[in-house]
Amino acid sequence: MRMKRTRKTKTITTKPADAILVSDMHLTDSIPVSRIDNYLLAQRSKLQFLQSLSAQNNNCPILCAGDIFNHWKASPWLCGIAYRHLPRPFIGIPGQHDLPEHSLKQYERSALGLLEAVSDKEEFIILRQMGEQIQRKNLRIVGIPFGELRNFEPDESLKFALPDLRRILILHELTWQGKKPSWDKGSRTDIELINEFGNYFDLILTGDNHEGFVTRQKDPLHSPRDCILVNPGSMMRRTADQADYQPRCYLYYADENDAVPVYFPIEMNVHTREHIDKEKERDERIAAYIERIKKNWEAGLSFRKNLELFFRENKVPRKIKEIIYNALEKEG
Repeated sequence: MRMKRTRKTKTITTKPADAILVSDMHLTDSIPVSRIDNYLLAQRSKLQFLQSLSAQNNNCPILCAGDIFNHWKASPWLCGIAYRHLPRPFIGIPGQHDLPEHSLKQYERSALGLLEAVSDKEEFIILRQMGEQIQRKNLRIVGIPFGELRNFEPDESLKFALPDLRRILILHELTWQGKKPSWDKGSRTDIELINEFGNYFDLILTGDNHEGFVTRQKDPLHSPRDCILVNPGSMMRRTADQADYQPRCYLYYADENDAVPVYFPIEMNVHTREHIDKEKERDERIAAYIERIKKNWEAGLSFRKNLELFFRENKVPRKIKEIIYNALEKEG
């Protein structure tokens, strides 16, 4: 398999970054159906890449916008992998995949809760209370776990933060860039979040949307301060439709309030569409079966008569016929 090199990105400053932004790691020991490579090794290499990137930037913190695990009930083996290889220092929030029944009240039962309990409290921090805050050097970080955004009211003091203090909001809510789909009534767009929280925060870090993007919008009331929204997207390519997607994290520079993408190294040709083709064939067979039933259906006959007509014209196993007739007799 051929390794795809990390894209070159612009460098906006010669000094180290203040944080690394990432989301939706979805660590798992279950191999996605589309992947044909060593997926466990691929996950571990991404974590090592993040750790190396942090080391290159004076061990700056990794800020993660949720869904660290793909399932809250991770195996002991996977918990061990996460404990040994998740980069530090690490500051994150729970996403819905990290929470039993998607409920913050069940957090203590989760693999993420276990990982937090056994980790160094200074090196591995989960902001699991709505609006919980932490300050690291020139960063004031506020976390909103999954499902808590509707209850969040920003601290008014955030509006009057010192010029050299960057205010960061981390949340795990599906966020669309530009216009959201007509079928989605509950989520937000990037501009909606910036309009709602831009006076309180310089950076909004979001998770749940697996496509990476950055949105910048000037704050006319507090120029030259502005608000940027960064949605890093998924760390891994879990599905065949992501075969050409380039996973990324972002280097955050507080002085400029800017985020620069850094692309994870990936291997090419590690996805298969065989399972999709099989599903398509199955769906076509079902559609043909239904169409055949429709053609043989006589509107003037009872359901039982239509059923007998279908049995005569199609090869249905005797055992199946008996089960159907027994069910009809029980119904009356």
